[in-house]
Amino acid sequence: MTRPYLALGLAGPHLIELTASRSLLARWDALPLAFSVLGIDRVDGSAPAATTLASSAVGATLAGATRHGRFFVTATPQRDHPYNIARRVASLAHLSRGRSGLLIGVRDAYAPAGPEEAPAWGGAGLGGGTALDAQTAFDAARAVRALEQSWPYDTIVGNRETGVLVEAHRIVHVDLANRFSIAGPLNAPEPATGASVIAWYAATPADRAPAAEDDPIELVLGAAGTVPVLPLGQEPPPGPWAGLVLRAGLEQSVDALLDTAERWLAEGRVAPVAAGGSLRAALRLAAPAPLAATARAAFPVPQPHVPPSHPSGRHP
Repeated sequence: MTRPYLALGLAGPHLIELTASRSLLARWDALPLAFSVLGIDRVDGSAPAATTLASSAVGATLAGATRHGRFFVTATPQRDHPYNIARRVASLAHLSRGRSGLLIGVRDAYAPAGPEEAPAWGGAGLGGGTALDAQTAFDAARAVRALEQSWPYDTIVGNRETGVLVEAHRIVHVDLANRFSIAGPLNAPEPATGASVIAWYAATPADRAPAAEDDPIELVLGAAGTVPVLPLGQEPPPGPWAGLVLRAGLEQSVDALLDTAERWLAEGRVAPVAAGGSLRAALRLAAPAPLAATARAAFPVPQPHVPPSHPSGRHP
């Protein structure tokens, strides 16, 4: 039987503990883990802790302070519009060279409640808003995927002879009209490693994402997914799981979590995943399909630079 890979689930206090310790960061970065979830308690239905850090801020710290560790940041449309989520996700992928991804959730345990009639992202006080349910979270994930692909990385050509820096006519509108109305494009190019991996959390079958042809979800964590979440202190469950997420409780430390991870890897209970490289490569996920060729261009075809001509003449 193929051994599952190992991942770690970090709640709010663990993010503070990890980022405050160079020794813990070094241990975490050296472990042959598939990934870690930064702020799993935001989306798994558990009660919020007394202290936490923003998941994407911790991701930016890890991207700059480490070389090998891969991670998912967590986000939901409860507080953030998907355009803002997409900007953060793309920026993190650039900073981490593809070591990051997005775990999308329905509700954020730390986010303020929005207007009763439209709680999703209305909690930011920006007006608007929509229903807070699985369909909204799923549409947010679709928006993040489309926006991240709206400015293809290979459009950046930097041709000094023609003066064309970007093949801007290949940057496209996403023209989404579901729970969110978004024309796009994103104001940041796609990461060099391609669109980020998007995961979903499902503790029960009722939590699973809606079905759709353009499904952006590539990995499902939780008991109703392919990668269950296991509390620290329990033994690995039987079953042909692709991977396991070992999650520390609020009263447990990052040090104890890393101790168990190191022991399981040494005992061969879980399969090591080579350190470094992109999250997509580590999970052996194919690149997502590009946006439709019929997508509406955001800019005209750039015109080559023509040097000014100088009339010839004789000097006296």
